[in-house]
Amino acid sequence: MIRYLTELSLEAFTEAARNVPYQQIDSDLFPGIDLWVRRDDLIDPLISGNKAYKLIYNLLAAREQGKDTIVTCGGAWSNHIHATAAAGQRFGFKTIGIIRGERPPVLSAMLQDTERFGMELKFVTRADYRKRHEPDFPADLGLNGPGSWFVPEGGANYLGAKGVQLLGRLVGETSPVAFDQCWVSCGTGLTLGALASGLPSIIEPVGVAVLKAEKSILAAAKAWSLESAASARVKLIADGHHRGYGKMSDQLRAFKSKIEHQADLPLDHVYTAKVFYALMRHCTHYQQKKWKTRQASILLMHTGGLQGCRGLINK
Repeated sequence: MIRYLTELSLEAFTEAARNVPYQQIDSDLFPGIDLWVRRDDLIDPLISGNKAYKLIYNLLAAREQGKDTIVTCGGAWSNHIHATAAAGQRFGFKTIGIIRGERPPVLSAMLQDTERFGMELKFVTRADYRKRHEPDFPADLGLNGPGSWFVPEGGANYLGAKGVQLLGRLVGETSPVAFDQCWVSCGTGLTLGALASGLPSIIEPVGVAVLKAEKSILAAAKAWSLESAASARVKLIADGHHRGYGKMSDQLRAFKSKIEHQADLPLDHVYTAKVFYALMRHCTHYQQKKWKTRQASILLMHTGGLQGCRGLINK
């Protein structure tokens, strides 16, 4: 069933999030565990996954403060850029995307989408893009007008974390079974840390690093934990990146195809497929060492990003 976020209100968003389905996975790839997936890829076909949660409080704050333009930044296949452009079109905001690198002769399919959604694309040099974390980044590009609301790359600000914390709380309220662990992909670390802040304390949050930066990801996850107790609970699997961000080994490619077929579950290669693969490698160890006398129940978070699969055509 296709769902759409049609109203910009916290009440409507929370109701939609409460109705996100949980899918039980029956596969011989995960022996000894009761595996479920929370399908946040289905919360909306365009504003999907953790991107929706990172945006909701930013959009509400922008509207409450009378802002009419959302400014953000990302790369040529950024899920965040895509979701922001779609949200802007849906809820009546102008959107400006600051894109890393020179404008190519042919835009990626993702960037073509954003222009159709009405986003203005501003391409900057890689040197200028490296300044994206500096406070004056939008101002230096002339994008800090009185009607502008800046959302950092990937939705990585306090309001983005607050939205993911809400996701964690909703997991606690809507889970079909009592979960032992909750697994999620990690790029910046915000989703892991903020999710941990909202999850019930009995659920152990486990992140899978999708790039070779495990130390900084873990530090960021702890920093983005909005509650100190949650910071101490986060765990990170560091060997699940398959040679780097956006890369896919032959083993991951074959595994992704198999689990998609077995479970009738679409996966993106950048984030969620890597979490499934890491869980497959570690589930036997966890079962033998941690839950010796019972079957563990594990929740895996589908964080959306399926539009990025189109990038595989070019690789």
